[in-house]
Amino acid sequence: MQRVISAPRAGGRNYHFALLLLVLGLYLLTMSGHTYSPDEETMLETSRALVTRGTWAMPPSHTLVQVVGTDGNTYSQYGPAQSLAAAPWTAVGLLVGELFPKDQAGFPLRLILSSYNALIAAGLVALFAALGAALGCTRKANIVGALALGFCTFLWPHSRTFFSEPLTALALFASFYMALVAISPDSAATTRVNLRLVASGALFALALATKVQYVVALPAFLIYVAWHAAQTNHPRKPQFAARSLLAWLLGLVLGALPLLYYDWSLFGSPFSTGYGASPTNILTNPLADGLLGLLLSPGKGLLWYAFPLVLTIWGWWRFARAHRAESVLIVALAVPIIVLFSLYAFWHGDGSWGPRYLIPALPFLLLPILPVIETVTGAKLHTDNTQAPRRTFSFARLAVSTALALGFLVNVLGVVVNFDTYINVQPDENARHWTLAASPINGHLVLFDDRVHEWTLRLMPPAGTTTTFKSGFSYSEGDKASHELLPRWTTGAGLLEIRPAGTAAAPISVTLRLSDHRPPELPRAQVTILVDGAPLAAQVAPVEGQPVSTDYTLAIPPHSTSLTIQSDTWNPSVLQINSRNEDLGLRLESVTIAQGSTILANELVEGTPPAPPYYPQPRWYYDPDTHHPADLWFLYLLETGMGRKAMLLLGLPVLVVAFLLIIIGWRILRVPVRQP
Repeated sequence: MQRVISAPRAGGRNYHFALLLLVLGLYLLTMSGHTYSPDEETMLETSRALVTRGTWAMPPSHTLVQVVGTDGNTYSQYGPAQSLAAAPWTAVGLLVGELFPKDQAGFPLRLILSSYNALIAAGLVALFAALGAALGCTRKANIVGALALGFCTFLWPHSRTFFSEPLTALALFASFYMALVAISPDSAATTRVNLRLVASGALFALALATKVQYVVALPAFLIYVAWHAAQTNHPRKPQFAARSLLAWLLGLVLGALPLLYYDWSLFGSPFSTGYGASPTNILTNPLADGLLGLLLSPGKGLLWYAFPLVLTIWGWWRFARAHRAESVLIVALAVPIIVLFSLYAFWHGDGSWGPRYLIPALPFLLLPILPVIETVTGAKLHTDNTQAPRRTFSFARLAVSTALALGFLVNVLGVVVNFDTYINVQPDENARHWTLAASPINGHLVLFDDRVHEWTLRLMPPAGTTTTFKSGFSYSEGDKASHELLPRWTTGAGLLEIRPAGTAAAPISVTLRLSDHRPPELPRAQVTILVDGAPLAAQVAPVEGQPVSTDYTLAIPPHSTSLTIQSDTWNPSVLQINSRNEDLGLRLESVTIAQGSTILANELVEGTPPAPPYYPQPRWYYDPDTHHPADLWFLYLLETGMGRKAMLLLGLPVLVVAFLLIIIGWRILRVPVRQP
């Protein structure tokens, strides 16, 4: 059975556009409002240089990923397309940032920039539905499949970043779409066909200008264009296939000329990129390890972060029988991409959610789920024109619903929790990639549960005795699965708020067990404890069997009291003891509150406020010391220190546009399809 490009039905021709609006609106609501890595900041800085100075060169920086060009200036290592395409967003962000104080200007810029990949990813979702229609799939299957791509795979978390893989994916998939629709079964060598093929080749060049490594997909497109053209009813198939391939190659060459000129101007050769003349020197990872890691590992496995792909396995043979050329393209594109990045020394692409480098292959790999969804919706008959048995449909609905639900649940964790936060909480890269307990999926679930627990206690404090961590503490080193907030280090002046539940009938006392783990060559810490801002003498008792631990006991008033633990600090990284680069005071092991001789039940509550706004410290977004409710732009906006008017100026337009897009997109999708 061959593909048939059918004319859209009345009332249904706008659903691709409706999907674009709906998904973009939802993506805008779930933006992060910030960048995650030096890679993104490097591309942003390049875009800033283009907007403000009209040059690709950037000031040298130790925090950015830069290379030296032939003229001695420093440039981004990455392809130019991402920075150039985002220039309008950067220009608007810089203009809006001028309305805010310097220490807050970084947030408006990055919030506006967040809408860039939101649009790119939403465009990819809409294009997926359009390509499904071109393959002859039903409207309902295309919509469900597109939404599965948009919200049940790791494309959703990456719509919130400024990584270049979404633009690469859109360019490659658009190139595929243009080649697909250019040639129909009855195509002739017309100008329209040739122009579409030229556009397809140019779009492939755009993908290379974004990230040159995906040149490994070139053979797949060459095979597809030639094979696809040879399947037509053209009387001279070999000649038509050859002309089609030449038209596609013409588009590739024309589209690649600006990239070749860019490389020649900056790096001295049209074939020398920011990765160097021979980027293969980073292909040092064992292939078997990389394949297992990218496809199945708990930390980065494609299957776990794009769970609907299990439906691809189910629907593959049906899809391949109906669309042979397209199925060959999918295999010929996905295999070299997976192999290439399996060999990458940085195969995991950390500082991101899931196997980031496989995003450009993701929409291709998801196409075979469309016939499965058609089976579920009952919109099509089997190839023998018989309906599937009711039991089969029931099983299919359950399987598809389960796959989509699991995909959504996994990837919503990548949206509500900052993946850089978890990397800092679990710095063991090997455990994070290869063990289920330490995988980001489990880690994000635990962190989200922690945040919900913390904010529930903060908004609805328990009736009993509570001790709230207000400021001056590092992250908890207790069992996070059990919400243990101790032990944890002070950072010089740890502030606690203690609310005893007892009455004034008997005195209230608090005992702090503090450990001084600084190395032997340093003098012991000088400890001062303040109660409501005034120093108070404490009874000091060494802990038996724990030579570095001491109990400090002091009386406190029977009402809400602030208690500060002051000490001098030390830095393990500076002393080359370990890599922890943080000023540490003492480690608080326990807090015991008693009334007379009765130990009171004491609830520990996380109340550590976020650090200062973005500029100039990006760690505000992912530092484990801070406890944002979720990794969402409007929650960060509440913590930037802006006034109410400034917040409305920045946040209200985003909310209005997002809800308008959702309403309009939903209304268009709801328009009934009129049968011809």
